Amino acid sequence: MQAENWEEAYLAQSQDAAVGRMFRGIIHNLGGIIQVFSLHTDLSGMMLDKALAVLEQMRQAGPSPEVDVLHDLLVRRSESLSQMQDKVRQSQQILQRTLILPEFRQLPGGGPYTVNSVIETEMEFMAADSTFKHKVRKVMTLAEALPSLTGFQLELHQIMHVLLANGLEAVQGMENAEITVESAREGEGIGVRVRDNGPGLSSEAAAHLYEPFHSSKAGHLGLGLYLAKKLITRCGGEISCESSPGRTSFSFFVSSEAMRA
Repeated sequence: MQAENWEEAYLAQSQDAAVGRMFRGIIHNLGGIIQVFSLHTDLSGMMLDKALAVLEQMRQAGPSPEVDVLHDLLVRRSESLSQMQDKVRQSQQILQRTLILPEFRQLPGGGPYTVNSVIETEMEFMAADSTFKHKVRKVMTLAEALPSLTGFQLELHQIMHVLLANGLEAVQGMENAEITVESAREGEGIGVRVRDNGPGLSSEAAAHLYEPFHSSKAGHLGLGLYLAKKLITRCGGEISCESSPGRTSFSFFVSSEAMRA
């Protein structure tokens, strides 16, 4: 492979990896939903058995206060079934996402979407990481009525994943770890900010922030932020970083018109 082609090859490979990562996130979510569904099914079965036992007692003894007990049990059964129905609807939504994923590699976008939907989906998928799910406080402040987009959907997913993963790395091992994501309408485009309360960037790291193969973290290739900047540029956008002790934020801006390409 010629040296000048390595960037495009890496970007193409990262897109395939992004689709695989999204499928892993979907599988993780489905696993949790199925587990809850199974639990509710078991509990409902136990309640039904008890209701049937009470009914049998009523049949043997005639009218009695057990009628009220049966009523209460049936009410609980109804509530349990309602919860199961909610979980089924969630499963349907996740499966719907599965259906559109193959389109990402074939189309510029994959259908109308919003920046907020990408943020929310990536936050859900990041929950496959136990540290992110249980030890990091997540704050989302998302603007309402952002314009629908049609282009660069997979690229935007990749950008959000890189920035969220970068924030997670920054807060590893902290007691009060927090990651904040914000979206806003900015002029003719959309702005997104991902902020963490980690220790901040060293002057050395800040000087080489978007350079490939440069990382202050052992075992890292140093391609994440490089990839994010490349993808944002491809989308016609810009990225910036502000960092100080106890606070680092990455902000990017994309033009609504360019994202409809």
